[in-house]
Amino acid sequence: MYYILLVILLVIAAIFLPLFRLLTSLSKRRNRPTPAQVADAIEKHVEGREEPWDWDRFTSVPIANDRLDAIRLRCTQLDYETPQTRLRELKTIIADLRRK
Repeated sequence: MYYILLVILLVIAAIFLPLFRLLTSLSKRRNRPTPAQVADAIEKHVEGREEPWDWDRFTSVPIANDRLDAIRLRCTQLDYETPQTRLRELKTIIADLRRK
């Protein structure tokens, strides 16, 4: 009984993992914001001027540019920092993006 369940779970995983990776890579290739657009998204979040799902969309969808995607991932990690640290780090990221 347990072996059948295990086989079914392995088959499901074998089907859905590659599908998930394909969909992730497709969304990553389609999401190509500029550094200025990434800075704008973060700035709107810091200032509270964003639409209800903007921050979720920004942090959830991979970005094609590896540097910008690393910034996106860093923004998601900042949710676990203190509010002061988070705000300081986000402002630093905005300034760095605007400089380059």
